[in-house]
Amino acid sequence: MGEPGPSDYEAAERLVREAHARAEEAARAAGGGIPPNGWASAAGPASEAFGDLGALVRLLDSARGAIPPELARQLADALRDLLIALRAIIDWSIARLEVDGPDEPRVEDIPIQ
Repeated sequence: MGEPGPSDYEAAERLVREAHARAEEAARAAGGGIPPNGWASAAGPASEAFGDLGALVRLLDSARGAIPPELARQLADALRDLLIALRAIIDWSIARLEVDGPDEPRVEDIPIQ
């Protein structure tokens, strides 16, 4: 394969312009759903709390039918291990928060002479 010529650069530039135009059209089409405050969402903060976990679950659901059963079983085992580890971290954090101090304050006798 030889050096790219002027026609190759022109073709690449045309492809970039077309992709840019499509991206602008998509942005304008999606702009109709902008909420009144600009930053507020219709879903609210409750749906954002587990956004990453929800995305992971949706990805696994979409991949479930496209992967072989053995791989699906391995993914389910890995997800189970991840959830068990997450549970252990939460339990450890709760145990650290629940540490109670001594019931009575520590008092030390100081002799006066």
